[in-house]
Amino acid sequence: MLFICYNAKDKNEKIISEDMKYPLVTIITPTYNRVSFLEETILSVLNQNYPSIEYIVLDDGSTDKSLEVIKKFKDKVIWESHVNIGEVKTVNKGFSMVHGDIITVVNSDDPLLPNAVSSMVDVFKNNPKIIVTYPDWVKINEKGKEMEKIRTPEYNYEYMLRNHDNITGPGTFFRKDILKMLKGRDTQFKYVSDYDFWLRAGLLGPFMRVPKILATSRVHKGQLTFKDKGYKMAMEHIRVINKLFSLPGLPESVKKNKTEAYAKACEAARICRGESFATKVFIFFVTLYYNPSYLKELIAYRFSKIR
Repeated sequence: MLFICYNAKDKNEKIISEDMKYPLVTIITPTYNRVSFLEETILSVLNQNYPSIEYIVLDDGSTDKSLEVIKKFKDKVIWESHVNIGEVKTVNKGFSMVHGDIITVVNSDDPLLPNAVSSMVDVFKNNPKIIVTYPDWVKINEKGKEMEKIRTPEYNYEYMLRNHDNITGPGTFFRKDILKMLKGRDTQFKYVSDYDFWLRAGLLGPFMRVPKILATSRVHKGQLTFKDKGYKMAMEHIRVINKLFSLPGLPESVKKNKTEAYAKACEAARICRGESFATKVFIFFVTLYYNPSYLKELIAYRFSKIR
């Protein structure tokens, strides 16, 4: 089977590549009002040293000049613009458009680093049982300057669940087969849909860490903090664990971590809870229900502060 793709080295020349030698990689970039960073991100994909890339850029009803940026690359990317429907639905729309055997989502403010695609494809080709790969990454500021190198932990599903830690960060690639089974991201979640996606994917097969810095995550003023997101995000942290443990046929290795998973989810909920007294009381009792030792821990913590 042959695919027509754009050559990243000579973006004006179309080439035909064999899918066995260069499996088609689909990259999806959802964007909403990120005109300051969007072109840098698009170029970071187009300049990859891999010859078989399908690049889908989806504008989620931006009100800035993002669409003008996208149109500059209209001959090099597949793009669409639609009314604002939110990131999760936009990503799912991208998933419905993919043709590649390997997929990744690159946020519009988080450019890929050189060799990211070729490095990840090599891992999949050399490890046919692996369904997800993820790299180390670097935290950058608004101007793209390095702030911190992030060395990701070696993959362990129980660790991800027990610690409420989305191990797979920017630069994560996965096989298309996952989409056939998971049907994309769950639209009931606005803030933790990616964590839910990886929790479900982790039940399907092994992940592998790639110990190379291949992606970025940008810190900038346009981002919301946990406290900005408040009560709705707080409850999503608990609901995502409710959903997981309601799935049929969970292995015992997952079930045994239920108490700790809920405890960490409640901890995350407390961090991003709403500021009203009623919300704080509600989250407190939810936490106490799932983690009865929390009251004892809280008293000990308060006592240590007094001393």
